[in-house]
Amino acid sequence: MAWLNRDKTPALFAVTTSVVSGGIVAVLAKVLQGGISAGATILWSALVSAVVAIVFWAAFAMRPRNRRGTAFLLTSAFEQKYYVAALVQQVHIALDRDDIDLVLKVPDRDYDAGAQAHHLRRILNRKHAYIGGIVVAGEVSRLREDLVRFCRESRLPIVFSDLEPFPTESEYPDNTAFIGYDTGELGELAGHWLVKQLRGRTGPRVLIIASLEHDSRQQRCEKALRSGLPDVEIVTDDRCGFVRSRAHNAVRTHVRNLAPGQRLDAIFCTNDEMALGAVDAIAAAASAATQATVVVGIDGVLEARTLIDTADCPFRATVVQDTHRLAVGAVDFLVKMHRGYAVPRRTILKAEIYEGDNARL
Repeated sequence: MAWLNRDKTPALFAVTTSVVSGGIVAVLAKVLQGGISAGATILWSALVSAVVAIVFWAAFAMRPRNRRGTAFLLTSAFEQKYYVAALVQQVHIALDRDDIDLVLKVPDRDYDAGAQAHHLRRILNRKHAYIGGIVVAGEVSRLREDLVRFCRESRLPIVFSDLEPFPTESEYPDNTAFIGYDTGELGELAGHWLVKQLRGRTGPRVLIIASLEHDSRQQRCEKALRSGLPDVEIVTDDRCGFVRSRAHNAVRTHVRNLAPGQRLDAIFCTNDEMALGAVDAIAAAASAATQATVVVGIDGVLEARTLIDTADCPFRATVVQDTHRLAVGAVDFLVKMHRGYAVPRRTILKAEIYEGDNARL
């Protein structure tokens, strides 16, 4: 029956039912004439019933299907995270172009491995509802075993992004891939930018506002600063957790604790949310120590880029993680893996510094 297709299903049904009904009439006529035994009649009727059932099944199986596919996106954080919101929007747009619906899974506590593991178990219980998904993992050292188990048991195509969940390419489970930015390189780019801004100043002071998540950002930035500015003084506060208000408080406290006559030359924040908090703190407690302070962040969110374009704002640059490029790439990999195609196991995108229309050196 290989020649059958959906367009011929109605014709197949009509022809078969016509033949079967005609056969029944003929058999009944023979029974009435005494030409066929009752046992043969029952056997023939059973055969006819089976044929009818097969025809109905074929009609059901070959009917046109308009059901859309569904993919999930599991994030590591969501509350007041402009970058994550932009990424979710871009993933939704990219999936919709491929006629795929999106189910969003948000942890009840930002950057909590237990909250993400809970969602992984829920997805696993309904794995047949999904064609695959995109996972933005947090606390990867704690979550790693859960990720391996999930990938093994679900057998779904999974694209990881943002923070690499496995230290080496060989440790990635089958049917998984990573696309994103080298998180340490983002901090290094910010460090090189600061070196250019601060070169020529004697003993420049830099405050790094950071989080325990993505700690390679502050480490690589500090390394770049010390390499380019041997007399630099660096203070790092890694308790701010990518939260704007915490960054605001940390900057105000640091400025208050400066000795008389000391200045704060620069602030590096490991995401734009904290950089916006740093800018708020400078504006709220203006002093001689912060008159020439420059601020640099990471992500490239709209509010940050808008402030960077403002000539009198201390926010001077951000290292851009392009959410559109990231989302399109992740969805492309997911769709290809769903269709059985091979994709690169690990893809690192190139980040760029945004200095805006009012770049000042």
